[in-house]
Amino acid sequence: MLTTNGKFYILKCTKCNTEFDEKKTCTTCLKCGHPLDVIYDYKYIKQRLNLYALKNSPISALKYLLLYPIINLEKIISLNEGGTPLHHCGNLSEEYKIKNLYVKNEGANPTGVFKDRGTLVEITKALEMGAKAVCVASTGNMAASVSAYCSIAKIPCYVLVPEGTPIGKLAQTLSYGARIIQVRGTYSECAKLAVEVSKKHGFYLAGDYVFRLEGQKSQAYEIAEQLGWKAPDYLLCPIGCGTNLAAIWKGFVELKKLELIEKLPKLIGVQPEGCNVITKAFKEKKHTFKPIEKPNTICSAVAAGNPLDGSKVLKALYESKGTVCELTDEEVLEAEQTLAKQEAIFVEPSGALPIAAVAKMSQKGFFKKDDIVVCIATGNGLKDPKSAVKILPDPPTIDPQMSEVDNYLKYKLYQIQAEGMKNKTKVLWERIPTLEKLKKIIHNEFGIKINKVILKKALESIKEFENKGKTLTKQDLQNIIEEQIDEYNIKEKYLEIIDFETKTSKYKEAEASLKIKYGDKILLAQAKGVGTVDAIIKALKKSIKPHDKLHIKLTDYNVEIFTGGVDASVKVTMKARDKKGNKIISHATSPDVIVASVNAFEKCYNFLYHKNHSN
Repeated sequence: MLTTNGKFYILKCTKCNTEFDEKKTCTTCLKCGHPLDVIYDYKYIKQRLNLYALKNSPISALKYLLLYPIINLEKIISLNEGGTPLHHCGNLSEEYKIKNLYVKNEGANPTGVFKDRGTLVEITKALEMGAKAVCVASTGNMAASVSAYCSIAKIPCYVLVPEGTPIGKLAQTLSYGARIIQVRGTYSECAKLAVEVSKKHGFYLAGDYVFRLEGQKSQAYEIAEQLGWKAPDYLLCPIGCGTNLAAIWKGFVELKKLELIEKLPKLIGVQPEGCNVITKAFKEKKHTFKPIEKPNTICSAVAAGNPLDGSKVLKALYESKGTVCELTDEEVLEAEQTLAKQEAIFVEPSGALPIAAVAKMSQKGFFKKDDIVVCIATGNGLKDPKSAVKILPDPPTIDPQMSEVDNYLKYKLYQIQAEGMKNKTKVLWERIPTLEKLKKIIHNEFGIKINKVILKKALESIKEFENKGKTLTKQDLQNIIEEQIDEYNIKEKYLEIIDFETKTSKYKEAEASLKIKYGDKILLAQAKGVGTVDAIIKALKKSIKPHDKLHIKLTDYNVEIFTGGVDASVKVTMKARDKKGNKIISHATSPDVIVASVNAFEKCYNFLYHKNHSN
């Protein structure tokens, strides 16, 4: 099937079957707008395939060059992608009662994500076609990958990402020298704009298009090789634009055509509930899907509301006699932690989708004990570290004293951290509990016992929350316990903010008046500031100035909102230092950001006071 120009492949529309020259389009069909596919002359490939070398050379994406649509091998741009581990999950196999559970750890690729396989082919093709610059839309991972390969190819790279893309991905992309534009919109809007930019300025349009799919199918080749040249019974893969799952399916189909494997796997496509475009269509037994305008999920890497290769994925799912699974963000984050703790594989949320699906489906007895099950872990957890810590507390901070280590062990703070990630939004009571009832709740939920002093302080904090009209959740209680254990280590509370009042408006400076206890003195003060917190701190400093020897200076201030809704709790983190250069970080939680800020400052001061007077 060699074409008239000597190529061993052609590009064809997946819907209308129109053939195209790659110089006219290598993205979508110019007639109907559907995705393209590469159709190979497999007879020609088989004649040139060195099976001995294929089966005996080290695993690498480069060893499959004859199965990629590359004409000029001198143009290849590679970072030695592929050859990623197929990790047998010994601990999780036992937990889920699946003897042969594996994770294909694609986070081991050069830029920490499976995209590098597709970028190998895509940027090589860009060079073949004489590209002067590359333009790409991305949710972050592709941006980092394409910009890395463009830096080696010495081609300018323009990247459009949705505003709020995880900083880990943007830091990579910027470091590789790409020119990033953040767009106030969704990935789909970025993709549409990238098409317009490429057409107007003559840039090569990279993305989830036909050549990328050809590189990503090498995952299937490697999995088969790592399993002794056979396919798994089930393969689970996250679905974003759909290109990766479609690519893996094509890879297995090609291996069967080339008689390198005997059977094909069943595919399981996995999506978060907040972007369930494909899973919804499959459950309704449809071959087309309805786009989602505004995806809502922590799995940012798969938040594609209008997946370009969605039709390819649906076709692959039906052909493989596979199925789908949807998951909540909470289930995904829990699976991310489980995979890290049980198998020491740290993945970004999207990469945890398959393991979360295995956990959910195994509970219903979906898998047989002897099934070979492979999960595609698409990206490294350092791509989006902020998501991981959303369900984890900040580690406790102690003074360099053995007694404080003893407290950590005595109160089992590690136990609070482990148990606190489960059912964080659970409401634990309808009415404020008694001291004895609270003691039982803490023991049941976190598996710990705390002394009466800390218990009383925790109950006082609970009452403050409830007085503000906030219904406490397990996460709120976790933060309260940790803060009270932390404060228990303060031997002397030298500064105590008894009460404050504030006044603010849209156009005027905020005003604050407060009453504090400073040592054995009761002090009053008023001040103005650019905001409420600024006014309170200025008033506080003004009141203690004649007596203060610490001269605390705030160096950082951060507010984190735990959950959605106007009644959400907030966590304030403050960093401060005194005139001697001593530094401290304090945390405080409240349903009121002002109260949390005031409490955090009070803790900063008392910790630094204690540090100065214990030296």
